[in-house]
Amino acid sequence: MEHEGKDATNNAEKEDESKPKGKTDPVGIKVGSQRTVIARGDEVIIVETCVKERENPVTGEKDYIIGNEAAELYGDEAVYMLRGGLPGTEEEAELLKIFLTRIAAEYGIPENTYVTYGIPSTESEEGVQLFKKVVSQIPIGWAGKEVWNDSFLSALALPDGLGMLDRTFVVVNAGSTTTDIVAVRKGEIIFSMVTGEVSGDLVDRWIKNEIMNETRGAVNVDLATAREYKEKYANLREWKSVQESVQLFEKGMYTFRIDEAINRPVDRYLESLVDFIIMEYLPSLAEFNFKMYRKVLQSEFILTGGMAEIPGLKEKFETRLSDRLGSPVSVISPENPLTASARGALLISSLRVQK
Repeated sequence: MEHEGKDATNNAEKEDESKPKGKTDPVGIKVGSQRTVIARGDEVIIVETCVKERENPVTGEKDYIIGNEAAELYGDEAVYMLRGGLPGTEEEAELLKIFLTRIAAEYGIPENTYVTYGIPSTESEEGVQLFKKVVSQIPIGWAGKEVWNDSFLSALALPDGLGMLDRTFVVVNAGSTTTDIVAVRKGEIIFSMVTGEVSGDLVDRWIKNEIMNETRGAVNVDLATAREYKEKYANLREWKSVQESVQLFEKGMYTFRIDEAINRPVDRYLESLVDFIIMEYLPSLAEFNFKMYRKVLQSEFILTGGMAEIPGLKEKFETRLSDRLGSPVSVISPENPLTASARGALLISSLRVQK
């Protein structure tokens, strides 16, 4: 768990480069631990952030399968190199470089682009430097590059856009491997905390275990399948019965319910999220900056990240947080929370290109 104050990365770290001649395309990229989102024009591309190294069966040379194809073909064998949110080693940085270079080529992102990247709150200077090293080596962003806090960028995807720079708010970024919470005052991150103890990955593990318990050990799904179930069926707004069937030895076709095995872990996650805010984030904020703490309690909470896509989660989060605080709290979410950070990054790049 980490927390930080004014040095958080919504202060842009900008590379001044000699701009090449010709049209410059603005691009926003959020390189997530689970998925990478690229926003360019009206197009939003979502790609699994993974790589599978393999040996070519004919030539014997090393080759790589990346992104959605790697996830679909290899499942849990694919390597997700950013499980900590940023590369932690030179090896992970090299895999990230291979991934981004191939993604840029596959989706036709030109060299003459201005790219704004979103990264999570962190106190790992090594991770930040490794990330910057990678993006300096891939063949895009020749017109310029910036690195911003991805939770802050998510707020720019709300209808007010740059108007958010005049407001005070809290962003709760419910991601795959971490939850990042930042308090923002007039465009400046005042205080942030990030924890891996509340994450979408944990929900996937809980779902896997719930299914094993539900079927008395007869069915043991992999984590990729558990995540697919969560994304397809999790629903706190309307709980519907969902059944799955599988062919088993001796038993033949076996049918079992999975809705409870999915929604119970999601509800448990929600309780953990509210607990973290009430028992850790807000007390730490009060100790760090009491005036900001009081302001935050009167401000909006912005729920974003992949977990915020689950129907009903935002509404139940608002209710439970309000109940625990003893006063009403307003919780809003950008449209398509999973892609909000990349779309906020695109807004920054578009402004730079227009100058």
